[in-house]
Amino acid sequence: MCRAIPVRCLARPPAGGLVVPYVSLIHNGHAVFGSLDADRARHAFLERLCQICSQPLEERFFVIVRTADQQQGYSPEPALYPECQPYTAASCPMLIPREFEISEGPSWRNSRASLPSGQCATSS
Repeated sequence: MCRAIPVRCLARPPAGGLVVPYVSLIHNGHAVFGSLDADRARHAFLERLCQICSQPLEERFFVIVRTADQQQGYSPEPALYPECQPYTAASCPMLIPREFEISEGPSWRNSRASLPSGQCATSS
């Protein structure tokens, strides 16, 4: 079961049962989860907008960083509203490692595995 969509995200378009983040790249009318729209990401940084709901950030916000980002001293992605972070952590296909089968090969763990349309990502 997916975490409930935050009220502030209800105006965002859905794709496969997930909220399409404001900063997601849209290609031929389809969200490309895991790819940033450079112009929207820049706009979110400059205007202090949440990367998910696009609403102005207040004093408290979250930033999701990888180890490499931490070592570099910055994150390439804009911050998130406190209400958007738990939903994102529980639902984002880019943040949830998934096991999947490739043909008859071994099981792989890959944080970039996409979910079939209509399925919700949940914590393991």
